[in-house]
Amino acid sequence: MKKIFTLLVAVILLTLSASPALGAPKAKVELLTKKTAAIVEGGTSWVALSWTAKKADATDFRVVAKSNTRGVTIAYPTTTGDHTSLMDNDTLSDGEIDYTSLQISVPYGSKDVKLTVEATWTSDGKTKNKNYKVKVPVAKFNGEDIAQSTDHAGSVPVGTPVWLGVDWTGIAPIVEDVQMTVSSPDGAVITYPENTGTYTSLHYNDTLDAGETDVARFLVDASNMDPGTYTLNLELSYTKGTDNKSVEGKVSFEVTGE
Repeated sequence: MKKIFTLLVAVILLTLSASPALGAPKAKVELLTKKTAAIVEGGTSWVALSWTAKKADATDFRVVAKSNTRGVTIAYPTTTGDHTSLMDNDTLSDGEIDYTSLQISVPYGSKDVKLTVEATWTSDGKTKNKNYKVKVPVAKFNGEDIAQSTDHAGSVPVGTPVWLGVDWTGIAPIVEDVQMTVSSPDGAVITYPENTGTYTSLHYNDTLDAGETDVARFLVDASNMDPGTYTLNLELSYTKGTDNKSVEGKVSFEVTGE
């Protein structure tokens, strides 16, 4: 009986050693961010998506995103190009929490944006992928679009035309096609840059982003004016999304003797 038992144990051990090994655990990837921070309409902002892996590591981790909302654009870090990866590296270790970044632009008039986010990773020697849904809240912009930053433009000698400038600061996320015209007092001759002719735009380009300040310049000839302080009426037109808008302002300057 003892010999039979010993033989049976040997057979069992041999059978177990010949059985195929259990497969390596497969990583389960979870998106922890269901809703990102809000983006102001018309604006561009980076948002973060947090991820974690369970049961195993997810290597070669990458994310791409898309939206069906018209006018919404999505960009990725320059280091990854056509996708985004993790902050530390491209491996999401078991139990680790890391995040990916997306740069999102939303047009004026947008409502909350829904993203389809596809994550791709390698686990157990195989490539895996899964789609997730993310909501990007869009906040309404309220307030003035542009602020005039110059009250006094400088001085102009009676016999020498001088270029004067008015600074404007963007408050809204972005305004475009900025053009300024100047109504002169009697005797002043206003000339605009040759490339625009009937108006002046900004020095850098015709766009103002939030927090950006740029100058609109014009030439004043005061040859037929008496010395003194004068006021110019300004009109600044621009587009904000699909809307054409304008603001009015005033700026003073001095005419001095030769």
